[in-house]
Amino acid sequence: GINKDILRFATIKKPSMFRQTFEILCCYPAQEISFRKILGQLQDHGNTDIVKHYISLFEAAFLFKSLQKYSNQPFRVKSSSPKILPLCPCFYSLLSSSDDKLSFVFESSVGATLLQLSSDMYYWREGNNEVDFVLKWRKRLLAIEVKSGKKRKATGLTLFTQLFPEALPIIISRENYAAFTANPALFLEGLIP
Repeated sequence: GINKDILRFATIKKPSMFRQTFEILCCYPAQEISFRKILGQLQDHGNTDIVKHYISLFEAAFLFKSLQKYSNQPFRVKSSSPKILPLCPCFYSLLSSSDDKLSFVFESSVGATLLQLSSDMYYWREGNNEVDFVLKWRKRLLAIEVKSGKKRKATGLTLFTQLFPEALPIIISRENYAAFTANPALFLEGLIP
């Protein structure tokens, strides 16, 4: 877990870079983003260690969750680009007037709700195949795909469950979103055999 003292003893040597990092993360809701991409958008010079430190501070303040790629091999988890999940999906609308990422905002909302059940959450990607959230919950492995539009094809979910047969595939869409948010635990329990 996150060390709660990290905020108490943290020093911000470059406040403008800290603010810029926050703004960049807000613009990529529920998306993978490499540390190099973040660095490339900063106006100040920095390095990946500074960016990782700032992200850890945002996590300690419960502003963002940095999801790692799900893998049975720990070294692959550590080397993956994080998927940044704003814990308040409205962060995106504060900094953008565009509606082009509303599907990611919807995904962020689902992810923030799932984190209330378990912090043991990841994402998964192999090439173009992906699973939005991989959740370890009540001794089960849940592969959760979020669909905000009419397109229902979930090839990533199919491939993931072939690679990890113990995983239970779940699709959360606009149609079942109200039932999911009303009681997330009950919703998931109803889908677990």
